[in-house]
Amino acid sequence: MLQGATAALSVMIALSLQAAGASNAALGLVAACYAGGFLTGAIASPKQITRIGHIRSFSFFAALAIIATLSFTLGVSIIGWALVQTVIGASTAALLTAGDSWITDSAPSNRRGAILGFYHVVAKLGAIAGPFAIVAGANGLAGFMMVAALFALTIMPITATRKAQPEISTGTPFGPSKILKYAPAAAFAALCAGAVNNAVAQLYPVYAQSIMPDGAAGFAANFNAALLAGAMIGLWPAGMISDRLDRRTVIAGTGVIASAAGLGLALFSTVASPALILVLAFVFGIGALSYYAVAVAHAADRARPDQATSMMAGILVIWGIGSVAGPLIAGFVMSTPLGAPGLFAFASASLALLAATMFTRTVNKAPVPDEEKAPFNATQTTSLALSELDPRGEHETNEQFDLFLAWMASTETDE
Repeated sequence: MLQGATAALSVMIALSLQAAGASNAALGLVAACYAGGFLTGAIASPKQITRIGHIRSFSFFAALAIIATLSFTLGVSIIGWALVQTVIGASTAALLTAGDSWITDSAPSNRRGAILGFYHVVAKLGAIAGPFAIVAGANGLAGFMMVAALFALTIMPITATRKAQPEISTGTPFGPSKILKYAPAAAFAALCAGAVNNAVAQLYPVYAQSIMPDGAAGFAANFNAALLAGAMIGLWPAGMISDRLDRRTVIAGTGVIASAAGLGLALFSTVASPALILVLAFVFGIGALSYYAVAVAHAADRARPDQATSMMAGILVIWGIGSVAGPLIAGFVMSTPLGAPGLFAFASASLALLAATMFTRTVNKAPVPDEEKAPFNATQTTSLALSELDPRGEHETNEQFDLFLAWMASTETDE
């Protein structure tokens, strides 16, 4: 329900702002504010959850998201909506942190991989379903009310449970200097994933409207479904191949695939049929939405087993920084004569740079031996709490839940 709410909201906001005459640069600003709020919520919410507990925190942030969503019905304002998106981003991060930590606490150690994979599929299905609710008639003011209702529905299973709440404790931060020392390729891949994928996730409705102005909401829902279907299909083959080859080569390969598809989406938007556009979106999803998990696996390979959770947490923060910068840059590119196709021109260029960087790293740095690789696991860019569910971090001797609080300031070096 939470993934469906945020996916539907991205379509509603983009199409509403464009209908009101907002520039693409303004849309990029609003999208970046959501990402900035999300990153802030990931940093600040663990302390709040520790202080008042999971159920109260979840209810508090869900109520905040509901109020913020309903405020969209008051009228269109670039600055106002940017501020509201910041609040919704922070609330969403807090909701994911509370929910993910509960899943992590409840998961048996021998079933973590299966639960993580199931969680990944359910999240993608929710994100696919959300925009279709708008097509079904929940557009305009009704769309914002539907999103608010979805946020409200997320409270029900949390408040109805009789299960004891998990405890949260702090851990040792894994600083940026360590990540760059151990896995610079993974850090750059995470930065690129945040920039490209969040820009596409927030601004694709504008591109969809340029393809089909009279049925923008419906085509946007289909476009989103094609992207995420590609992600679901491409993730596991990419992971299995990366267990056998240099993971950086796999990242480069997925980057090439996504860059080529993105170039097609940019160049052929005015001449290709809608069906071909959806095929290209599917291929783009296979490449662009699968390599983040491979990058996390590469980072885990470079760290000791007791450092896996710390490494994954740091990679997630780097992804968050990229997710703020990406929509700003993409919005600016879309404001040039390139127009809406500039979104995928930006994505294609970024992914080509990623592929070139990964190929360069494979030449200059030896790969991790196969016997030292940690098994691949699907990884979500949701919250720090979920990194504890990853089987690669099950040997941690302490919780890493509050890791973000000192991450940016950490300059700790390995002993």
